[in-house]
Amino acid sequence: MVAQLEQELAKLKQGDHICSIYETTAELLAVAIPFIIEGLVRRERCVYITDDRTIEEIVQALATVGVDVAQERQRGALRLLTNHDAYLRAGEFDPQTMIDFIRHAEAEALAAGFSGLRLMGEMTWALGPEPGGDRLIEFEALLNQLPTNSKTVILCQYNRSRFDAPCIHDVFRTHPLAILGDQVCPNPYYELPEMVLSKGQAATTSEFKAKRVDWWIAQLKRAWTAEQEREQLVKRLQTLSRRLLEVQEAERRHVARELHDEFGQILSAISLHLHATRDLAGAAALPRLDECALLLQQAGEQVRSLALELRPTMLDTLGLETTLRWLAEQHQQRTGCEVQVVGHLSGAPLSPELAIACFRVTQEALTNVVRHAAARNVWIELSQSERVLELVVRDDGLGFDVAPTQEQAARRGSIGLLGMRERVQILGGSLDIESERGHGTRIRASFPVSEAPEPEE
Repeated sequence: MVAQLEQELAKLKQGDHICSIYETTAELLAVAIPFIIEGLVRRERCVYITDDRTIEEIVQALATVGVDVAQERQRGALRLLTNHDAYLRAGEFDPQTMIDFIRHAEAEALAAGFSGLRLMGEMTWALGPEPGGDRLIEFEALLNQLPTNSKTVILCQYNRSRFDAPCIHDVFRTHPLAILGDQVCPNPYYELPEMVLSKGQAATTSEFKAKRVDWWIAQLKRAWTAEQEREQLVKRLQTLSRRLLEVQEAERRHVARELHDEFGQILSAISLHLHATRDLAGAAALPRLDECALLLQQAGEQVRSLALELRPTMLDTLGLETTLRWLAEQHQQRTGCEVQVVGHLSGAPLSPELAIACFRVTQEALTNVVRHAAARNVWIELSQSERVLELVVRDDGLGFDVAPTQEQAARRGSIGLLGMRERVQILGGSLDIESERGHGTRIRASFPVSEAPEPEE
């Protein structure tokens, strides 16, 4: 979750106004810390306004993740203010005075050489006895009237257990963006400042309602357009990924053929010359020639094995089940780990892309067993119904913590588990990984089955 939220916060731009509704201190810090760190990375001046107690927690949390708080405060990149330093510095809260404070803080930050201002406020102070707290929503609405070229990013944090429902309702009306879990979401409930600031009878007139209807329709159209664009982008990415895999497999097929045919012929020719030379050579040279012949034979076997692993021709001629049994035998011979293929395929022949996907998933899973599992046994399980093909690769190895490993893999762009998952999803399937330390790993890939195309005459 943390990694995903960090990525989402990195997408924010200057001029954004975001709300975060939290219930625990841990949730508050989960947003506040990466928000501040992102600002420091962007060379923005970060200003956090909260109470004394929360300031101490922020300092400790930043230090825990390696931020030198004293240094950042000394150079002016980090300012931790209390409510009385900002919202209540005039003795009471005045929305326009606070807007002026933010504009002045932005100007100061730019003059000091920072790229902008990153302002975060914890809003529980508004529940106190100080006058002006009832004008909080007015302030939030006015923030949306800051110039479009503003260099300030603003995050407002609200404790849901402290604020009542009407206030949280208006918080959503005044923030174009909202943090929900580990996502930064466009807020469909946001309304223009003039709508929020309309009060009394003005908020019930036909003219006001007509304006609100127009805004709602515009919001719905934007949301629909964004969803359509997202779906088109997903389809384009899926098509591109599928095409890339096809090109990759074609290249592997070409390289495998070159290894098998070209290198195989060259090695065979060398072998013939060696045998001819052996008949002409003296007795002293025979042991060396025999050694060369043996090395040549081993090289030929390695080339054939490499060609088969790159793109086994038997996958096209003998099918997936036979190929997986061959792969299991090869793996067992190389590693000493016993590999069994359980079950069988029935029904219509598989499409070439489904067969190669199953082969690659199994190949990658066996590679992971060698690298990480230290397993004694591996089972490859196959089953097929009219609509679903299921492939399971499980082992009795060391196992691992699934969630942290997947998060780490996402960060470093691993082509192991992520590559398997992508291959399966491109074909409309699903990949489930179950593992526990000391109890092995189980990888299950399920694919919808479509009949293989009839071969051309």
